[in-house]
Amino acid sequence: MRVLLVGAHHPGVGGAQLYSSHLSRELTRMGHRVEVLSYRGAEPFSGEVVHNLEVPDVPVLRGAMFVKKASSWISKNAERFDLIVANYAKTSGAALGMAGVEGVVVFHGTDVRMNPLLKKYVSSALGRGRAVAVSRYLAEIVREEFGVRSKVIPGAVDKELFENLPGREECRRILGLGDGPLVLTVASLVPVKGVDDVLRVASKVRVTFLVAGDGPLRGELERTARKMGVNVRFLGYVDHGKLPILMRACDLLLHMPRFEGYGLVVLEALASGTPVVARRVGAIPEILVDGGVLVNSVEEAASAVEDLLENRGRLESMRDVARRRILSRTWTDVAREFVELYLRDLSF
Repeated sequence: MRVLLVGAHHPGVGGAQLYSSHLSRELTRMGHRVEVLSYRGAEPFSGEVVHNLEVPDVPVLRGAMFVKKASSWISKNAERFDLIVANYAKTSGAALGMAGVEGVVVFHGTDVRMNPLLKKYVSSALGRGRAVAVSRYLAEIVREEFGVRSKVIPGAVDKELFENLPGREECRRILGLGDGPLVLTVASLVPVKGVDDVLRVASKVRVTFLVAGDGPLRGELERTARKMGVNVRFLGYVDHGKLPILMRACDLLLHMPRFEGYGLVVLEALASGTPVVARRVGAIPEILVDGGVLVNSVEEAASAVEDLLENRGRLESMRDVARRRILSRTWTDVAREFVELYLRDLSF
């Protein structure tokens, strides 16, 4: 099968990029011919052919130009492919609709809400093809917004990275971390990720908090942390391949987003054997069914973190509760579900 993936790709960071990269790798391993149409700077992840579109690196304009240029490219090349996957609806999905070509539109989270013009093009794409949502939560929003049913194909973890991790103490030694309690947050430093609420939790629980991630709010968050006098270390961007060791080294992952279409970081923390305290929002309850605690506020989060750190027996008992479940689903399963979707609904 000849497959085109459209959208953000390796080595970009974020759920949509990881989804595209691993889907590409697994489809290639299965013997399919994969090409990717992406932004400037995207690179092959596992032998796929990558086509880069030159667009300005300016918010809003970047996405608008990608929609325009990608739609033109797709129109000219669509006949070469059996399956086109538009990975992120309000850019790649809109490009697919503008091109007037059949394919699959994958919704990841923040792309369920868009302006009327983009919605018109995405609706056109859905009228010709199929919708995929990475969670049941998103599938329901897609039904409400677009009046179509979605195939739910959640993401997975890279089993090669997570299956044979060293123990927690060895991971701490590798990273040069001390013996005290460590609470980790992994997030882009943007408003929707709620890292400001992580600082509020840190003001109530006097242990070391680590924040892995970068973004436009970093300077503001660092200044706020200093004013609050909290023990928070901002690590900046951490390569995704190094995250499993970092997660394994920490006692807890604290995740406090205001919206979450899926929550891949929760999945990865559980796969590393690290319990999670997370805000009960979006699709997180679909993932955090064991191995952690769901909370509704900063106060509840602080109480849960403090309780788990003080009750080491309970904390240790949670470490492997979810791990086997998470590792049982792989990116190979994700790729197979796309192939099945094509064979059942899109082939002629």
